[in-house]
Amino acid sequence: MKFAIKGMEHWRRALPAIGSVSVMALVLLLAALIGQIEAGVAGAGCLALAGLAALFHALARFGYSARISEADFAAAQLAAAFLLLAWLTYASGDNPAVLPVLYLVAMLYGMLQLDRARLGALATLGAVMHGTALFMLIDQGRGVDLAAVWTQFGALVLAFAWFTYAAGIVLRLRARLAEAHRRLHDLGLEANDRASRDTLTGVYHHRHLMEALEREIARAERVGKPLSIARVDLDWLGSVNETHGTTAGDIALKRFTEAAAGALRDVDVFGRYGGKEFLALMPDTDLQGAVIAAERIRAAVGREPIPEVKGRRHLSCTLGVAEHRRGENTRLVIGRAEAGLNYAKAAGRDRVVALDASGTPATAGAAAPAAR
Repeated sequence: MKFAIKGMEHWRRALPAIGSVSVMALVLLLAALIGQIEAGVAGAGCLALAGLAALFHALARFGYSARISEADFAAAQLAAAFLLLAWLTYASGDNPAVLPVLYLVAMLYGMLQLDRARLGALATLGAVMHGTALFMLIDQGRGVDLAAVWTQFGALVLAFAWFTYAAGIVLRLRARLAEAHRRLHDLGLEANDRASRDTLTGVYHHRHLMEALEREIARAERVGKPLSIARVDLDWLGSVNETHGTTAGDIALKRFTEAAAGALRDVDVFGRYGGKEFLALMPDTDLQGAVIAAERIRAAVGREPIPEVKGRRHLSCTLGVAEHRRGENTRLVIGRAEAGLNYAKAAGRDRVVALDASGTPATAGAAAPAAR
């Protein structure tokens, strides 16, 4: 998988340059076919382009390009292309009209890859090398039309300037597109997270809990790590609703979930199993550690105030804890946690109960005083 990702990254970096070189070679071949440039010069240019493409492909393929930034690698490719085009200008002798087209193809590649400063420096280099080739042709007395040559050169410089200016616009557009893509990705994650949560309490809903528990069971059996869960029941919620109304009951639920979730670790998963029952998943936690975590939840919930109900002025919760056994599915481990919860309720609520291997209560947290 790692090699596949590296290969994809390599092709992603190499593809724009390969495409540009292919277009330049095709232009040369077409120009040779219609007599715009000598066939020998066009052939030599195509071979040189193929050699450059192979060189940079090898540098990218074997990881040498990873030692520099993507922009520096593209700049090196563009500089090599300008050097090759200056040589073609000199080798063609009569400065055919096809050469400015090749320069523009190279500049288009640079505009899509480089910032304005880099492209401006390379455009200056390209203009200087092209001008040097023209001066050498004139100095050697080649049969060139001076007016046409310098007009073409001036137009090429103006085109270089325009491409350099446009590179800044393209760079800003790419930055805005990347930012928009990032925001869209974040919004998608936020939407998925909201869809996985209970609308009243904000904790995960039943379906997400079951999916998370299945993943954690598979992981625990794969890596041999412990996994424990706790069934959590909010005490006296029905009495709160009857005495103070459902609005007070909703507030009690919210305070309960905030306290319970705050008592857990970041890696733990807490959600609403149904009604006033909740489920806590505790990866990498054995039964003893889960009991300690459950007592921490019970203590945190017990500090939350509510309107007085049956002599109670604070919330309380009852918990049943179970550790996953190898080969056990979600239904079985939840069932054992529920059995512990039922034992705790029968013993007077506001306590933690875990069952041993024989199914009898092995741990029971001491209940808080009845009136708080």
